[in-house]
Parts: sequence; C-alpha cells; structure tokens
Amino acid sequence: MPTPEQIRLAFQQMAKNDGPAVSNIAKVKSVDENKALCVLIDEDDQEILDVRLRPVLSEKKSFILVPKVGSYVLAVRVEDDDDWMIIAADEVTKVGYYIENTIIEVDASGFLFQKENETLKKIMVDFLAAIKSMSFQVNTTGTASAQSGTTNVLINEAQFTAIETRINQFLK
Repeated sequence: MPTPEQIRLAFQQMAKNDGPAVSNIAKVKSVDENKALCVLIDEDDQEILDVRLRPVLSEKKSFILVPKVGSYVLAVRVEDDDDWMIIAADEVTKVGYYIENTIIEVDASGFLFQKENETLKKIMVDFLAAIKSMSFQVNTTGTASAQSGTTNVLINEAQFTAIETRINQFLK
C-alpha cells in the first residue's frame, strides 16, 4: 500500500502531466521596467516571455517589484491563462508603492518618499538650512569689555513654523 507521501507525489506528477504548473522558480534574463515586464528562463532553459512585474498592467501603478537580472524569482500564473507574475525575488533593484499622489520607492540609490510635489528630502534640506541660518535678537547691557545679555527672539522662527507645517502635511 502506498504511503501518503507517495500518493501526494503521484497526484503532483499527474497534475504536471495534464496541465501547466501554477508556480515556477526561474532566473531573470531581462527586465523592462517601463513596460513592467521581464523575461525568465526556467529550469528546462525555456524562456517565459512578458512576465508581469506588477499585478495589473495598466496606466495606473500600485506596486512594482523589479528583480535584478540574473537573480531567481518565484512567478505564479495569473488565473487560468498563460500570463505570469513575479511575487518574490532573491535580489531586487527597486520596489515601489504608488497610492494616488503618494510615492514610496526604494532602490540602491536610496529612498524616495513623495506626496504630491513635496519630498521628505526637500523638507529635511530646508530644515537643515533653517538651522544653519538661525539668528537671534539679543539685548546686551554693560560695557564693551564686560557685557551681559539675554536672548529674546528667534529671528527666523517663521521659517521653522513653515517647515513644521510642511512636515505635518507630509507625514501622518
């Protein structure tokens, strides 16, 4: 009498013989990020063309996973047709999330956090510039050789207030 494992393997072999596999681990041959497609080479050295980098190929973006050429990926069939989509990769060159006017992208050059025309980098650069240009109104008393005084007002406080507003609009 066959073991449960032997029965499972027999069913798996029957499914392979009578229909296409529903998933495939393959090597990335080429990537076209603009079209959100890639070409894979499977374990039998067969090319799998037009493999999707994101779930739905349309003008709209939501998510993209860009694998590195030469890396291995897990691709799955899209429903009951011949289309494939990458769902995981052992090496990636870029990951992106796009929600209306908000973008999060990560690649080897860094991170992009963008909401409409504002980026986290622009806010931080402006914040550092405001710190570097800090100036205060100081009241002093005494003589030239023996002065004392108090700092009364941050002169560029409006610059910090504007940056605070931008941060509050940008981050949750």
